[in-house]
Amino acid sequence: MYEFWNWFDSESWYPLGRTVGGTVYPGIMTTALFFYKLAHSLSFPLDIRNVCVFLAPMFSAFTSLAGYSLTKEVTGRAESGFLSALFIAVVPSYISRSVAGSYDNEGVAIFALVMTFYLWVKSVNTGSLFWSSMTAITYFYLVAAWGGYSFVINILPIFVLVMLFLGHYSTNLYIAYNAFYILGTLLAM
Repeated sequence: MYEFWNWFDSESWYPLGRTVGGTVYPGIMTTALFFYKLAHSLSFPLDIRNVCVFLAPMFSAFTSLAGYSLTKEVTGRAESGFLSALFIAVVPSYISRSVAGSYDNEGVAIFALVMTFYLWVKSVNTGSLFWSSMTAITYFYLVAAWGGYSFVINILPIFVLVMLFLGHYSTNLYIAYNAFYILGTLLAM
């Protein structure tokens, strides 16, 4: 990580150069490195380029699973979850961001976004500090991967306010939001 943060590219923005480590979201690169090291630890000699090529399609499959989980948690019905996974799998705009060779932030960030919402709903339903902490960790991953993290940090307080105005305040909501907000903000910093 130290080498990444101090990475300076003298070839771009000639003659000034660019401090790459401080100007990009490190989530996609650290994810590729994680899967590269995981493959090698399992004795699969993959080249880092192959990992980068197939990272977006792999996370597209993860996103379908996360969409299934989110919908099933909200509705309580597996049939709805299957439909959600199907719809995520065929959305043209997401397909264009998750084809093989598309090494872009959205490939992993949409998974983190959907997974954060799934874990948020689970933490509100259970009132568990564990699920709230998991929500904060996936939010941290989203912050590291994509600038669209502001959608999450803006929509969750709106959700809490709507629940308060509708008279649906509960201890579960209190625990879920406070644990997420404190831990998520600390991790995002």
